[in-house]
Amino acid sequence: MAVLTHSTTDINNVFEAMQANRLQVANSDYAQRIAKIRRLRDAIFKYQQDIRNALKADMNEPEAEVDLVEIYRMTSEIKHAEKTLKSMMRPQKVSTPLALIGTSSHIQYEPKGVCLLISPWNFPFDLTINPLIAAVCAGNCVIVKPSEISPNSAKVLNKIISEVFDENEVKVIEGDVSVATALLKLPFNHIFFTGAPAIGKVVMRAAAEHLASVTLELGGKSPVIVDETADIEIAARRIMGGKIIKCGQMCITPDYVFVHDSKKVALIDAMKKQIERMTGKNDEDR
Repeated sequence: MAVLTHSTTDINNVFEAMQANRLQVANSDYAQRIAKIRRLRDAIFKYQQDIRNALKADMNEPEAEVDLVEIYRMTSEIKHAEKTLKSMMRPQKVSTPLALIGTSSHIQYEPKGVCLLISPWNFPFDLTINPLIAAVCAGNCVIVKPSEISPNSAKVLNKIISEVFDENEVKVIEGDVSVATALLKLPFNHIFFTGAPAIGKVVMRAAAEHLASVTLELGGKSPVIVDETADIEIAARRIMGGKIIKCGQMCITPDYVFVHDSKKVALIDAMKKQIERMTGKNDEDR
């Protein structure tokens, strides 16, 4: 599938439109913001099969896994926002210093402004929609740059977001690394990035040029320690469950195991059984 590439002019026009609209979005009230995320929830359910099909095409992901680790997580985040948004928007009372006696103090949370959300290929919906929900609830405008490595998912994301939001509030911009580079040159107020540490450094460097704040969710190593007191069956189930979901392409996927020598053979046998239970395949199927 061809990946849509936007020109620098197109990107700048979208950004300028959001800059012009940011104050209106920032001044939106609770009813307006909650209505937006509920429309987003409805669109997720409307295009649920499209999401499944896209993830099947992009990474051969089974429907049950899509429902569990993508769709369910998105709808759960929306439910959480519905329960907490009103209290999050309310000013938080705090104590007043003695020197300012006679006055009252509170913390008033303000939107960042125009944000950039760069999402990864391995969780193209969950790690796009969930931070987007937070940004919308906070009253921000957002440009979403999905990964070009999962183009079918990016296309469905574009369809969902363009149906729910005006272009001068939330907009998906598809494209390759040249598009991401052009976006990072713009003076965003906040950048949310999920991906590899090497690219995270590029994002942080670009953000520093404009004194933009950043949220970096970066991959790392995830060792597992199994000592002599461990319940081997539980350990094996959890280790292999984490290893099989998304074919191991998660930042919290177990990379390697430190196991007590007395439990080594039992753990290996238990993990083999878990692989067979979870996939229906054993050593003879290799």
